[in-house]
Amino acid sequence: MTLLPRFKPHGLTASTLLVMGSFYSPLLAAAESTQTVQDEWKFTLKNAYINRDFDNPNLKDTGSWSQAASLFYKSKMQETPLQIADKPITIGADASVQYAVRLSKDKHVADTVLPFDVQTQSQASNYLKYGATLKLGYDKTLLSVGELWLDLPVTAVDASRQLLTSYWGTNLKSQISDQLYAEIGRVTKVSPRNEEDFKKFSFTANGKTVYSDGLNYLDLRYQLTPSLKAEYYFGNLEDLYNKHYVGLEHQWKQPNFSLSSKFKYFNAKNDGHNFDIDAQNIGLLEMLKVNNQSFGMGYQQIIGESAYPLPDGFLPETYFINWNATGFFKKNEKSYHLMYGYDFKDYVPGLNAMVKYVYGHDFKAANGEKNHESESNLILNYALQQPYLKGVSLQYIRIDYNVKHGNDFGEDRLFVNYSKKF
Repeated sequence: MTLLPRFKPHGLTASTLLVMGSFYSPLLAAAESTQTVQDEWKFTLKNAYINRDFDNPNLKDTGSWSQAASLFYKSKMQETPLQIADKPITIGADASVQYAVRLSKDKHVADTVLPFDVQTQSQASNYLKYGATLKLGYDKTLLSVGELWLDLPVTAVDASRQLLTSYWGTNLKSQISDQLYAEIGRVTKVSPRNEEDFKKFSFTANGKTVYSDGLNYLDLRYQLTPSLKAEYYFGNLEDLYNKHYVGLEHQWKQPNFSLSSKFKYFNAKNDGHNFDIDAQNIGLLEMLKVNNQSFGMGYQQIIGESAYPLPDGFLPETYFINWNATGFFKKNEKSYHLMYGYDFKDYVPGLNAMVKYVYGHDFKAANGEKNHESESNLILNYALQQPYLKGVSLQYIRIDYNVKHGNDFGEDRLFVNYSKKF
């Protein structure tokens, strides 16, 4: 019995699609089973070139070129002699090893890709991430302890740079009924995309950093009708802030087109007296697909007394209607999102492209002046079709960011990926 399909985040998710495939990917793995029927291995190679060029000559350009090799393992769930109501308790284990080496010269600047030593002002020449998970299953319920791969508010698996973000803790998933899926958990540590070890969550504002002992969360998903899904999430980052999330997603499919409608509401408030956090995020997104073309239009607004909070460690909020390189979550910011995609499968099988444009305004710069910003993206994906090159894919992302009061930049990301499941 599989669990209910998960909501799919929006943003620069194409890198997740290419890098992770269907293994540890909530984007491609529409459903997750509590009972893995066989051992699964996945080997990946990822060559990543990322360079951000600031228009301001006083700012150093950031980026690096690196090569990664990773191995992921998911075990078959084995029956144990223990039974409850004539149903066995099952046991299994997962494991991961991720390694990357820097191929470029040390730029002596933090690039959010490689670990960076603040004292020596140097980029790491290589880094290693690894973890393991113990799994206990019963009927339609699965308990996991150890390394967690989470597709939730606050805790997303970020594959937009080099090695993947993962988390450490315990969670319990259960398919309560055909319509209702529930998940509860406690996450004590995070291993960000550009760091090796697991560490405590933290949040920084106005030069003050506070650490949290853990994130406690509840996630409920309900299939209201065959075409309408609802989700509610509550997360408590101890001593930092609480987050509520409500999402609705509707799919309208017709012979010649399909329309996806998403409504997202986030509410974040401080937990304790360490910070003054009070922010809401309301988002709407419409995606129309006609034959090989996709059209998207969205709106996002931040309401409240603060910017929308994100934990330290470059942890993206991919549950936003459209997570970009910028984010567009500043205090009082309103942003408008336009997207267009085309699948060239009729001409060049394996090739697809998307362009995005986002404009945000009604927020203030650090000096108090009214500000506005924009970001445009070009995303090209190509999965090689030749049988002897199966598993090889390419991705190019171009990002152009402009802001009235601040620093403009252009960024190029080029990924060459290989994945093999066995």
